[in-house]
Amino acid sequence: MRVANDDIYGRPVAECTAAQVAYALTRSFEGYLLGRVNISAGAYESRFRAEDLDPFASRVYLLSGELAGILLVTRRGWTSRIAGMGVVPKMRGRGLGRRIMQGAIRDARKRGDRSILLETFEQNAAAVRLYAGLGFSVRRKLYGYSRRARTQPQTPDTISELDPLDFARVVVREGEPDLPWMLAAETISSAAPPARVYHLDHHAYALVCNPEAEVLTLRSLIVPRKDRRQGWGMRLLRALYAAFPARDWEIPAIVPESSAHEFLTELDWKREPLNQLEMSLDLSPGS
Repeated sequence: MRVANDDIYGRPVAECTAAQVAYALTRSFEGYLLGRVNISAGAYESRFRAEDLDPFASRVYLLSGELAGILLVTRRGWTSRIAGMGVVPKMRGRGLGRRIMQGAIRDARKRGDRSILLETFEQNAAAVRLYAGLGFSVRRKLYGYSRRARTQPQTPDTISELDPLDFARVVVREGEPDLPWMLAAETISSAAPPARVYHLDHHAYALVCNPEAEVLTLRSLIVPRKDRRQGWGMRLLRALYAAFPARDWEIPAIVPESSAHEFLTELDWKREPLNQLEMSLDLSPGS
């Protein structure tokens, strides 16, 4: 049975508690490609604050008073981004996801946005079909990597820490143009402990999200232009391996296809089988 527009109520996230939004996220992503998702209120606040969540454009959806799905929208300038859209399992297959996305596009046009971005796993064929059917086109592929713990030779290099806000300024100055949303300086600037930034005499920098976790997440690595192709990136990673011995590493699926693949594989990183598609919809006048 299809869902009529009149049957859906989208409650602005601004009117919900963090716990309510986290619960809606957890329920709406049950059975997702990455397995069980369990999002806490703190994790929700920490992540989406950094992504510039708009709590008035974002919605928790109800159908006949029952939780049905969620839409999280982040915004910068004239660009909106679908940071998360999901439907609870029992409500799937009824056209609700399409209705939610149509409303998001309509609201973006009303706000005067010029484009909408989103990321979705390429292996999620139903989601890719949905977005393509609404006019989204693929901009690029984004990949993740992992590295298993192994014995690491000693290194003469010693890493130092840097304020993550100062690292964001490095990303502005030295980063590649048109970085994905999750790698952009605007996102990096919101990084705060427990995330830490390490560097080698300011010749190479790395942001590690969770130094106390069993599996470490490498979020960003930058080598200033004047220092590239001199081995600084490799030296920094090897120093990190030595500083965190016997630890596994991961990089989320946020790395553009053309970036860093040879560099990472040379250092024993493996490309993950699931990758994302960054997709966009042009909303500029006349489009």
